[in-house]
Amino acid sequence: MTFEDQSLKPTKRVRSRPEPRNAQRKTETSGPETPINRFHVVYVIVSALVICAMLALALSTIDLGGFFSGDDNSANIEDPNADLLADQQTVVAEHPDDVDEIVLLANLLGNTGQIQEAIPWYEKALELAPDDMGVRLDFARSLAGAGLQTDAEAQFLKVLSAEPDNQTAHYYLAELYMVWNPPQEGKAREHYQKAVELDPGSFLGERARNRLDTMTPLASEGSPVSTPEVVGS
Repeated sequence: MTFEDQSLKPTKRVRSRPEPRNAQRKTETSGPETPINRFHVVYVIVSALVICAMLALALSTIDLGGFFSGDDNSANIEDPNADLLADQQTVVAEHPDDVDEIVLLANLLGNTGQIQEAIPWYEKALELAPDDMGVRLDFARSLAGAGLQTDAEAQFLKVLSAEPDNQTAHYYLAELYMVWNPPQEGKAREHYQKAVELDPGSFLGERARNRLDTMTPLASEGSPVSTPEVVGS
């Protein structure tokens, strides 16, 4: 007999045995539902309200702002540069015409993110030593680090106008052009190349070479340049 024959053969119907009437009655009537105790419900609600009130009272006595604002924590954390800055300000007050001390104070302020406080000191130093390109270079680098790109560029160019072979100025001006928005890769490449030419074996010369190696190579002059096809006359 095949599988098809078995599937087509009628099966004997088995009559289900009826459930005893007593069992059915027991199922219907067993365990009457316990009526809801109103006093129990009221007790639960009141307990919940009391707990909420206690939580609200506890939270009201806690200064949550201290957890999120961080003002108290920041006040307790000492600035590692505070004493150094205070000492340097004292030195400058005692020697107001000392360019080196003034520049040191300006650099400390600039390196700790206080560029607006540093600028007057750089300007003061340049008034005392207008031909000191080291001071102007420090000024330019602090401005660049603070994101004041246009002002930094102006100071770098002043350095290079006075000292065209200043490798440091060429290198950091190239760095400035690379973070410009958008990056000015053509100008950056020019100053990187100049930095390499001035002293290829120096630290900045090697870094400039590495920068050039990672930049997009320029198209060679002898390579053919495809021109777009002009449609129509």
